[in-house]
Amino acid sequence: MSNIRRLILDVDVPSSAHLMDLAQTLTEVAGVKAVNITVTDTDVDVLGLLIVVDGVGIDYKALEESITSMGGAIRSIDQVIAGEYVLDLDAKKLKDVGD
Repeated sequence: MSNIRRLILDVDVPSSAHLMDLAQTLTEVAGVKAVNITVTDTDVDVLGLLIVVDGVGIDYKALEESITSMGGAIRSIDQVIAGEYVLDLDAKKLKDVGD
């Protein structure tokens, strides 16, 4: 069993994609408890999405397959949290690292 608790993904989907259907499909993946989909970019043919997935023991392969089955592509994995609990990074600490 996976110990993944949160994923933040940069995803492109066709502009014809129905985001509510995508959200419903992702919530059906093993281990997923909540999904947040935010449109970050729009084009004639493509929507850029930021997808946040929370849960316990998230099945990444099934998540990836669900996204690709709806015509989407994962551009990058921007955050992974795994383990016994969610360890959040303080935004100030993140800024300090970048300086």
